[in-house]
Amino acid sequence: MDVVVSLLALIAGLGGGAGYLVDRTAQQLLLDQLDQAEVLEVRVESTPNYRLIQGEADRILVAGRGLHLDPYPRVEVLELETDPISIPPSSFQGGSLQLEQPIQAAVRVVITELDLNTALQAPEILGQFQDIQADLPFASPQNAGAVVDLRDPAIEFMGNNRIQLSALLVERMPDGQEDTVALVFSAELAVENSQRLRLVSPEFIVDSVRVPDEISGAFLGGLNEVLDLRELDEQGIVVRVLQFAVTPETLEVVGFVRVESLGSESRPERS
Repeated sequence: MDVVVSLLALIAGLGGGAGYLVDRTAQQLLLDQLDQAEVLEVRVESTPNYRLIQGEADRILVAGRGLHLDPYPRVEVLELETDPISIPPSSFQGGSLQLEQPIQAAVRVVITELDLNTALQAPEILGQFQDIQADLPFASPQNAGAVVDLRDPAIEFMGNNRIQLSALLVERMPDGQEDTVALVFSAELAVENSQRLRLVSPEFIVDSVRVPDEISGAFLGGLNEVLDLRELDEQGIVVRVLQFAVTPETLEVVGFVRVESLGSESRPERS
């Protein structure tokens, strides 16, 4: 979601030009925030053009494909359209932007199964799948309270808003050996309070035995963090999910974004 933050941050730089020049400037500001962008088009519409100098625009349209900002999932498709915008120069105070009215935008995002699996391999996500203490129902008696890892986590989109997840459940033995069991389960994708995509109603079974809550909680915790949108609240960015759909290949989310405040600290730092 840092892509959306960057898109809205560039709004504060409107003015000083018109037409094609403004479009190109807005496009470059966004490109500078991304690690990769296969296709990116930005159009700033304002009639008449001189209203841009006053920080006013009818709307901003953004269409992108193949957008990536590490460590977040690559975005296959991003479409964004703002409501009318008014940011007078007097709104700038001490390097931050004080909005007289929130900025709102409709947004559509499509993420592929492949790109979501790639994001699961990020170190900060994989760390949540390691060093899990759990009483395994199929563990050997001498290894009560085993420490296990979930390795090679993967997602498969099943359609009908269900997702199948798999991993290798690795039990560490007292003698240093490892016992590995293939773990496959499914869960339903749901929206919590219109702001957080979550995997719920999981079915965790290994050899007809229910998997302990410690294992299922660790797996779902890492996946739910990838899908969590609440981190933007502290930056004055409110995201609401209006609808979503899981097909055998993609996850599509449609919603809106409201920017209530925008300061320099809300912009992602780039090295």
